[in-house]
Formats: sequence, C-alpha cells, structure tokens
Amino acid sequence: MEILNPDKLNIDFVKKFKFFGIISIVVGVLSLISIFKPGFNYGIDFKGGVEAHLAFGQEQVTPQDIRDLLSEKTSNVTIVEIDSAANKEFFVTIQEDDADAFSKFLSQSLKAKYADKAQVLQLDSVGPKIGAELRKSALLSIIYTCILICIYMYWRFDMRYAPGALLSIFHDLVLTFGFLIATQMEFTTATVAALLTLAGYSINDTVVVFDRIREIEGKLLGSDRNTIVNRAINSTLSRTVMTSVTTLISCAVLYFVGGESLREFSATLFFGVVVGTYSSVFVAAPSYLLGDSWIKGQPKTKTA
Repeated sequence: MEILNPDKLNIDFVKKFKFFGIISIVVGVLSLISIFKPGFNYGIDFKGGVEAHLAFGQEQVTPQDIRDLLSEKTSNVTIVEIDSAANKEFFVTIQEDDADAFSKFLSQSLKAKYADKAQVLQLDSVGPKIGAELRKSALLSIIYTCILICIYMYWRFDMRYAPGALLSIFHDLVLTFGFLIATQMEFTTATVAALLTLAGYSINDTVVVFDRIREIEGKLLGSDRNTIVNRAINSTLSRTVMTSVTTLISCAVLYFVGGESLREFSATLFFGVVVGTYSSVFVAAPSYLLGDSWIKGQPKTKTA
C-alpha cells in the first residue's frame, strides 16, 4: 500500500484544504448550535439524581416491574436491562432533587418486595448543587487544558504554530460535542475524561505534522510553503494512520467488552480519534499557512 510508503506518496493536500475547510466550518457551526438546543444529555454526575445497579438473581423481573415499584415517588426513571446469564440485572437512573432520601426509599422498597432476592450492586447519588459544581469544574478543566497546550506550542515551536494547534483542538472538541448530542449519549465525568484525553491525542498528531514542517523548512530554505506543507503531511501520513488505527482498535475492544460503565468513554474517544486524525491534516496545517502569512505580513497563500 502506498500510504505505508512515504517515499511514494505525493498527494496535493493543500489543494483540498478549501473543500474540507468548508465542511469543517458547516459541521462545526451545527455542532455549536446543538450545544444550546437540544443540548447535552447530562448524566447524574452533572444534573443530580440516583443511579443504581440492581441484580435480581433468577427472578423474572421486567423493567415495568421496577418502574411500578418506584412510581410512588417518581415517573422520571430510565431503566437499562443488562445481558447476563447468571443474573437479571438493570441500570436504573432516577433524576431526583433529594438524592439521599430517594436512595433510602429505593433500598427499602426493594427489600419489602423482593427480600433477599434483590441486590443493590452499586448505588451512586449526587445532589443538584454538586452536579452544577461538577459541570462548572468540567468546563474549566477543558478550558485550562486548551490554554496550557497553546502555551506549550508557543514554547515548543513559535507563534506561527500556536493558533493552528488551538484551532485544531477547538475543532475536535466541538465536533465531538456534536456527536454526543446527536447520539444523546450520556455526558458524564467519564466523558470529560475522554475529552481531555482527546485534546492530548489531537495535539500529539498535530505536533508530529508541525515538527516535520519545521524540519523540511530548514532543509528547503526559500521553497514555496505549499510544497513544504505537502511534503510534511505526505511524509507523516503513514505514521498518523497507523497510530490512529491501533488506537481505534483499542477503543473498539473497550466499547464491546469493557462493560456499561466504559461505553461513553470509549465511544467518545473513538469518534474523537477519527476527528483528531482528520484535523491534524485539514485544520492544523492550513491554519499554519494562514498564520504564517499573517505574522510575516505576506499575502495569504491560496489553498485551492
């Protein structure tokens, strides 16, 4: 395969920048709009409530049975049945302001109806104030990460590279937000961990391309910048693709065999890796070209 042999690759990526740039802008704007409406499907970590992992042994229990059991207190219940040969298991999520009181009600109701046949394998409760505080902390952690990465890029390279790196991370996060909203996947603390991991992965791919651009710049002094960028991307493409494929395989395995608690993390990371690989070529590189033109006071390089 030619993609695995950098010496045989000679794709004119710069010529495609305008086309893919338009796609990124359109999808990015739609993703930003979706953040406000319909918005994220917050898990109990961020909106407050109770999440319980229940097991009933071989008892023939249905989701409706659990819903009827809790109907005295609330109708706002989400129930997910888990495939298990040994037990009848469910994940039950209830949005309640008084999480502690409802946790006690749940335990007492299960004991009264099912005695020892019902087991609460895990019970998490978060109050609404704590949920709001966690939302704020999650947002700040993402913002601080982006700022620190931008400072690192300025220190590691120079000012010509920092805007492209920051734009690339912003692009990846916004598109991943759009994915989470479109799929209505729960936004939990595990999702935030995946987003922070994604920011690190994205900048790693971008640094590889930028480092090769700087290396080729030193060897081809006075050469056209489009030629330099094309050579840099072509020479790093095999490394970028192979790294992404191995990471995607790990994410896929984690999604299918990692259990329910890791689904959001692995799915978010899987999508983010795909977007991050794309952005290192079609967002970071053209941003470098535009930034370099602006800083040097030269006319903007045509990208189409």
